[in-house]
Amino acid sequence: MPVEWCLGVSPKSLDEFSIETIKQLFLDQTGEVYSNQSVRHLPIPEWDGNLVLLDENNMIRGLLWANKFSATRVRIVAFAIDSDYKGKGWGTKAWNHMVDSARGQGFKEIQLEVRGDNEFAIEFYRNRGMEIIQTLEGYYRAGIGYVMRGNL
Repeated sequence: MPVEWCLGVSPKSLDEFSIETIKQLFLDQTGEVYSNQSVRHLPIPEWDGNLVLLDENNMIRGLLWANKFSATRVRIVAFAIDSDYKGKGWGTKAWNHMVDSARGQGFKEIQLEVRGDNEFAIEFYRNRGMEIIQTLEGYYRAGIGYVMRGNL
């Protein structure tokens, strides 16, 4: 199987190895430490906005987890891609899939939180029409965060 984005399951359904892989991905990409329970209890439903990037060995190399935040808004809960797979179009592919799915279900807006020092991600989101609407003090261990929002 080639590298590809696949529909993901709810974190509650993941095996221990997958949870450990995701925790390491979060640590490597965000600097944030998660416990097994905190990953398992993330509010991620099974729907077309819940994606995992699997490599040729069926290993998780990225994820885009979104939930249906309100009747009109989708919230990105986690979006992380292994460094070896960044800058190769994988993020854009997942984003476009999630946006198309959300639009198809009648959602109009998208929102997320991002670390203030993650210039790569902030630029990625700005290029997709999102704007910083709020600063979050103490949200991330590494410093400030931002709430970003935009139209789908």
